[in-house]
Amino acid sequence: MMLHQDGRSGGINNMGNRNTFDKLVECHLEDCKARLSPSTVKNHRSCLNLFMRFVNGKDITDLTVNDVRLFFNNLKEGNRAKSTLIGKFCILRSFFRYIEIYHGITIPILDDIDINDYTKSTWEGQAREALTKGEVRRLIEEPNNPRDTLIIALLYYGGFRVNEIAHLKTECVDTINRIISVIGKGNKPRKVPYSEQLDRAIHLWLHSQRKGYCSSNSPYFFTSKHGEHLSPKTISNMVHDYAVKAGIQKVIGKTADERKIYRVHTHILRHSYATHAADDDIPITLIQKMMGHNNISTTFRYMREQNGFKAYFDKFQGV
Repeated sequence: MMLHQDGRSGGINNMGNRNTFDKLVECHLEDCKARLSPSTVKNHRSCLNLFMRFVNGKDITDLTVNDVRLFFNNLKEGNRAKSTLIGKFCILRSFFRYIEIYHGITIPILDDIDINDYTKSTWEGQAREALTKGEVRRLIEEPNNPRDTLIIALLYYGGFRVNEIAHLKTECVDTINRIISVIGKGNKPRKVPYSEQLDRAIHLWLHSQRKGYCSSNSPYFFTSKHGEHLSPKTISNMVHDYAVKAGIQKVIGKTADERKIYRVHTHILRHSYATHAADDDIPITLIQKMMGHNNISTTFRYMREQNGFKAYFDKFQGV
């Protein structure tokens, strides 16, 4: 589907600059949906809409490198994290490549923009600081119900992403072999073993407490009252509230729109898990395998799961 510069028909008609920009964005997002997770597509949409508003109706064929530079300068002045800038830079680059290859519209390359020129915000480094083992223990022990305790324990001991826990299905929890199967970023499946330390909590939830949360035959491991999966936001709010009660929550900064940035959130448990594992001398390749990380420079060499996971739990002490 080619968009011709002179407006000749080729799939998208020239119906105004902003309208054309919108249509190109929608075409790109449709292409992304076939390859990326819904949350990643949502991030692409948010970034591209933000960029469209910033250039304020400018013809897409008239965009310059300076437009993009001013966009990122504006984001940085709004105290956006450097990691956020990097993510948005990658999204714009992907979009520009897409419209050049599939719609014949060439946008100036972004090689003249170096994201490394943008320094990290003060709070950005603090946000990555792992919790201590004592803090993790206090967080896990704070809930007075088995469900919430188990959710927090899995976020830490399994290094799971909140979205993976939210959409986890009961059939994906193998209590015989102690393996939990999840779908990670980019719809990539992975198997994560769990320690026998979690046997009692998982057994109590599955065979006693879970039915009290949902009367239907829900396929989800953690369910709402209506049998649906818990939303990631529900879990995030839960972790935040327990962190406050445990006395370990604190504000470490503010976003560009003045929202508070908190130290304790679901992803800090995943980060703490990796940090503590490294402190316990777990090989980095095992940590990568457990967490489902990709190595940019090398192809990850998978090892035999049984021996590898046994070595992992022989070393990893957790809290």
